[in-house]
Formats: sequence, structure tokens, C-alpha cells
Amino acid sequence: MKAVILAGGYGTRLQPLTLRTPKGILPVADSTIIEMTLKELEKLKIEKVILSLNKTQEKVKDLLDERYKGIKIEYLFEDSKKDSEKMGAIGALSFIIKKFGQDDYIILGSDNYIKGLDYQKMLQQHKEKKSDATIALYELNDMSKVSYYGIAVLNTDKKITMFQEKPKVEEANSKLASTFNYLISKNFSKKILDYVALKLKEGKKPDNVGDLWEYYLENSNIYGFEFSGEWGDLGKPLPYIEINHKALNIIKRDISREAEYGINVKISGNVIIKKGCKIKDNAIIIGPCFIDENVTIGENSMIGPYTTILHDTFIGKDNFINGSILFEKIKTKENVKITRALIDGGCEINENNKIEEQAMIGYSCTIEKDSQILYNTKLWPFLTIGKNSTINGAINYELDYIKFEPRIKNSKYWK
Repeated sequence: MKAVILAGGYGTRLQPLTLRTPKGILPVADSTIIEMTLKELEKLKIEKVILSLNKTQEKVKDLLDERYKGIKIEYLFEDSKKDSEKMGAIGALSFIIKKFGQDDYIILGSDNYIKGLDYQKMLQQHKEKKSDATIALYELNDMSKVSYYGIAVLNTDKKITMFQEKPKVEEANSKLASTFNYLISKNFSKKILDYVALKLKEGKKPDNVGDLWEYYLENSNIYGFEFSGEWGDLGKPLPYIEINHKALNIIKRDISREAEYGINVKISGNVIIKKGCKIKDNAIIIGPCFIDENVTIGENSMIGPYTTILHDTFIGKDNFINGSILFEKIKTKENVKITRALIDGGCEINENNKIEEQAMIGYSCTIEKDSQILYNTKLWPFLTIGKNSTINGAINYELDYIKFEPRIKNSKYWK
């Protein structure tokens, strides 16, 4: 069996963060989705993983070369440099099958956070049923969410009899959401090639995986494997924040003795604090939190819960940072409040600033004092927001400039 991780998407809904960092290696707690996925594949004794990327994603290889020492990885860079040129998930998969041959494959998405899926049992069911394809199905705990997902309906033998794409709640026949976790047989890998050839002949882009399953549902044995636990797709700001919360929920308390702690510091819950950190007087850290190397937390500041702060970041005094992800080498001054926001590296946030939920601040932005960045606002890299400003919406510019900007191209948050 061959393993494939499809990671070639451009993450447009997470721009400006993905202008610098590919989606699959965005920080999640103290790791990344791709690294978590590789560790799951290790349990299956997979000897080699094919990692499908686009030509702008060399940073994925760079990070894994530096941080991951497990399964051998073969990188396959598809010939695209922007989203409109991309082959799509099915196109990318057919490209892999043509290169590496028709075989049994386990296919995983690089932006799916999963805890609780037993791949061994899924593989066992796949073999016992002699399935053409097996799809991991997540049992939603809230029926109102069915309208966001592709929903599968099973018979008593676990065979999928129907797909419903984002049905209305009152029309949904199940609450089993299709995830980007598949097993396919050698025979079905040939069918994927046939499907892509047909769609291209019709002048259509073979992208939507749900269309593939529906096309073959009647004349193939496609089964579902149900699981519960945790599952999420990293694709948008809110899901990214929520996935980081879920990942932080399973970290273990690990507070370095090589950090410095002032007087009356209070640390509660499962918190990781790395070496070189300085936690100043009267600071409060509420877990779960991940605080990377050489981070400074200023006097009287409160951090957490559900916050990730990457290395060499300086948090000023009287700050309140909750439910957020702060990348590397950020500097905040006095009386800054950040709530459930995403802030890329190298930013400077001056005194008396407030950054609201789901805001995304691009790389190396400066926000002058007494300003507010409102809900769901997006700021492209290198912008300066003047003092006493209130920003609502998006401030961006042409992407062609960013692609060739050396400060974006060469910067890596893990350095």
C-alpha cells in the first residue's frame, strides 16, 4: 500500500497567513497538521509517503527536512504556481497514480485535524469488505452542522448508498460527514484515471471529490468507516482557531526550568513553556497554552487559555491574549488585547490596541497606538495602520508583488 498526502492547495481562505506559509504547515499547538498525519501513518508501518505539493511550497520540504525524522517522504511538485492553474484534488491524485502506478492507496488531506480515527481498524474493514474505496465518516455531534458538509448514508453493511452535498437540516438523512481520509483499491485507482480522462474530454475540471464518489456509487463497492472524537478542516480562520484549541487540549504540562519567572507568577492547567522564556511579575498563564522558546510575557499580563505564542515574541505589560495564535518575533506594547485572532510573524502592535475575533494580521505589519482591528478583518503583509484607526474588512494589494517579495519568500516561522 502507498500513502499519499494531498497538500497542493493554495489556502486562499487563510490569506494573508498562507501568502508566507503553506496551509499544511501552519502551526497547530506545538506541531503542524502534516507532522501529525505522518505520525499516524507511522503506526501503519508505511515505508514511504508521497507528498503532493505545488511549485510554491518548497517550505513544506524545508520544515520537514529540519523537523521530521520518521517515514521516508517523496515530494511531488505539480506544475502550478497559482490557484487557477491547479489540477484539483482528483487531478492531483491521477497525476500520482500515473507516476507511481495503480495500487492500493491511503489518501489523506493535509488540512484535516483528526483524533479518534483508528486507521488500523479502517484498513481491516476495507480488506474484509473487499471494498473499492472506504471513506472515513465523522459522526457530527450537532445535527445543525450537516449543511456545511458532504453527508453519507449507510446501509446495515456499512456500504454507502447515498451522498448529500451540504443538505438542509430537515432533508439530511444522516449526520455522517465525509472527511478527506480514504482507502482505495488497485482496481479503483484505475477508475480514477478513467474518470479524469472522461471529465477532461468533456472540458470539465476534475476537482470535487464528492462528484467522483457519486459517479461510481452505483457500480462500485464504496464503504464508510464511522468514527467519533475530533475532526476539523483548517480551511478558514474560525476552524483554524478551533483546531488549535482541540490540539492544545491534548498537550501535557511541560514547564522548562531554563525559563525565568518573576514574583507572583501564576500558571494553571496544561501549559508548555520552552527554555529561554521570561515570565515577568504578576503574569498569569491559563492552560492549555503553548509558549515557545525565548518568549517574554510582560508584567500583569494574562495569557490563555487556548493560546499559541511562537519563539522570540515579546508581550508587553498589561496585555490580555486569549484563544489566539501569535507567530514568531512579534512585539506588543502596553495594554494590548487580542481575542481569538491570528497574527503572523514580525508584527509590531503598539499600546492600547484591540484586535478582535478572527482577525488575520499579515507578516511584518505595524499597528500604531490606540487602534482597533475589528472582527474578521484581514491585513496584507507590511502594512502600517496609523494611530487612532478602526479597521473593518480587508486591506490588500496585488498578489504578484507578494510572490516575489524576498522577505516573504525567505522567511520561515520556525527559524
